[in-house]
Amino acid sequence: MKPSTDWKCVRWETVKVVANNDFTRIVALIPIAGYLILFNDEIAGMASFDALAGVGEAERSPFVLDSLTKLRLVFFGSLFVLCSFLTYRLFRPEVLEASKNDLEFSELVRQRYSVYELAQMEERVYSETWAERTEAFWLVLGERRSKKPVVSGYRPDVRAQMFSKHGDYIGFLVREMWEGMMHTYRPARICSLAFGIAGYGMLAIPTLDVAQAVLRHLFTS
Repeated sequence: MKPSTDWKCVRWETVKVVANNDFTRIVALIPIAGYLILFNDEIAGMASFDALAGVGEAERSPFVLDSLTKLRLVFFGSLFVLCSFLTYRLFRPEVLEASKNDLEFSELVRQRYSVYELAQMEERVYSETWAERTEAFWLVLGERRSKKPVVSGYRPDVRAQMFSKHGDYIGFLVREMWEGMMHTYRPARICSLAFGIAGYGMLAIPTLDVAQAVLRHLFTS
């Protein structure tokens, strides 16, 4: 048996790091950047970064990019980051908001999930459409696990007994479920990741341009 897994860099837990972080809170700046670009004739002079680099009007600008290009990169970079964030929010697995990894999800299930929810999880993992993800669940002492339900048939009033008797099985089942959820909506994952990386790249270019100009002025003055 060989589990079917994507690279970790394109699974939802990694996409979340790129698409849903504190930086996405500044997406409200997008309309401001757009406004500045639309009125670039008036703003081009005011948005000059030459003063920041300590360059006078008669001196050659130390920047590689002009001010308008920087503004456009900020605008489109912010727009791409917004697209990344929205794609993540639309397609992400809900459980990713409550737990960061499979171990946290396992503990969450142990504390809050009902027997009925566990039975549904088991039924989904044993379905014909499920792609097997973890060897730890599907291989038992070198033998392939039979798809025989274990959770089904237990009443809510014996939940504690079920976890006591089948705790390891439930733990591995939950981690298999987590891995499966991290693989959902592959096109959305790739799009969100691509939008985010492209957006951060666009936002980094103006920053690097300003940084190199300031440093050149400091070390040459």
